[in-house]
Amino acid sequence: MTPRSVAPALRAMLARLRRATRGGLWRVSVADRSMAPAILPGDWLLVDPTVTRWPRRGAAVVFREPGSEVLAIKRVVARPGDWLRFAGGWLRMGPDEAWLLGDATDDDLRAAGSGGSIDSRRYGPVSEERLVARAWLRYAPLRRIGRLPAPPVDLHLRSAASPSPFAPPEITPGEGAAPPRP
Repeated sequence: MTPRSVAPALRAMLARLRRATRGGLWRVSVADRSMAPAILPGDWLLVDPTVTRWPRRGAAVVFREPGSEVLAIKRVVARPGDWLRFAGGWLRMGPDEAWLLGDATDDDLRAAGSGGSIDSRRYGPVSEERLVARAWLRYAPLRRIGRLPAPPVDLHLRSAASPSPFAPPEITPGEGAAPPRP
């Protein structure tokens, strides 16, 4: 791609951004590394604050961390009604809950001097009332402009070491969850 072919595409994207921001999009600056390498400190994102329900799995969302009013950005790993393998058992998301994780591994964060990730593994499922926005576009720095990349392929496995973290357990009428199917 030559500089001349990039300019019209960039102008078109900026025009779409101008139209979109009139509709109420917010700008967010990223301060931590929990979503690296997809989203880095210093990135500026456009987010849609009109969301009222948890978006699809893999979507990046801005929410208020449980127990505080700190804004954070993580990926949706499990949505309302999903089963998730966690802590040697199975956890089912409530009708308004989601399981949120950062893209960066704990080892990568520790190597960068940040400590482990603070996400649903620490504070559990997050209710819809904590959802603030869905992130969808990075507009700065210019060398990183564009849609947010897909989540890491192993993201859903980080809650528990399981080859099928979303397989629901068998339910016996009148009882809780039984062990997962073989």
